[in-house]
Amino acid sequence: MHPTLFSLPWGGTANAYGTLILLGTLASMPGLWWDAGRRGIAPDKRASFFVDFYLALALGAYVGGRLLHVLTVPGAYLAEPWRLLVADGTGFVFFGSLLAIVGSWVWLSRRYAVPLSTLFDLAATWMALGHGFGRLGCFFAGCCWGAPTDAATGMQFPADSMVALHHGAAMDGEHTVPLHPVQLYEAIGLFVIAAWLVRTRLRRGVEAPYRQASRYALAYGVLRFATEMLRGDDSRGLLLSLPLPPLARLLHVPATQPLLLSSSQLLAAALVAVGIWGLRRTRSAAA
Repeated sequence: MHPTLFSLPWGGTANAYGTLILLGTLASMPGLWWDAGRRGIAPDKRASFFVDFYLALALGAYVGGRLLHVLTVPGAYLAEPWRLLVADGTGFVFFGSLLAIVGSWVWLSRRYAVPLSTLFDLAATWMALGHGFGRLGCFFAGCCWGAPTDAATGMQFPADSMVALHHGAAMDGEHTVPLHPVQLYEAIGLFVIAAWLVRTRLRRGVEAPYRQASRYALAYGVLRFATEMLRGDDSRGLLLSLPLPPLARLLHVPATQPLLLSSSQLLAAALVAVGIWGLRRTRSAAA
């Protein structure tokens, strides 16, 4: 649970979040390359497509994630505009990244004459794997932290973690009070989703357009909606502050913890609806 993983032999340190994002990217590459070939994507320009795909992914993830974060908590940036130019480790929202990436895929679809549905299904199969590594990076950095808890799974983060540096939790000596390791919960969920989607792809081959993407939307939407209830950071941006003390007791979070409704929960609910709609629409083609 440290923002720095290890010291480099030539000097400097390996940042935990960036290193794990890199590992997630590398882990997804072989499967995505294989799948793109099986789907017949840009057979004469597959290497070029591959590079553009990851450039679009990286640029969209940074710009979109940063922009939605700023829109979620605009007051913090109106008070300190210089923070717009600083990547402080807590300034990104996944759904903003996702929306920007989807926009970049429209350009990619036109550039390589690939149906947008093919890109969606391709990415859905392998994206959860890389995202899971990213959430491990959040865990090591101590960002996207959970709410205080008395559950057996609670973990304390050290003074050099993001949650401590940003005063996101009360301190107990040199560590925070026990917090839900919500980053680990989501990482585990994402690895389960990734395993399910890859297994489905290998067993069923190329299916009806948008069917695999619909599975991802449904599964991740449910996972994100649930884990948001355990989040303790302000960056999630609450649209409605609704505590539910009986449920809070079951989740081992403070009775005053707002369980509904964050901006990410709203987008997660929309993902669930889209996923259900897509699976119902493609059900006859899958039969």
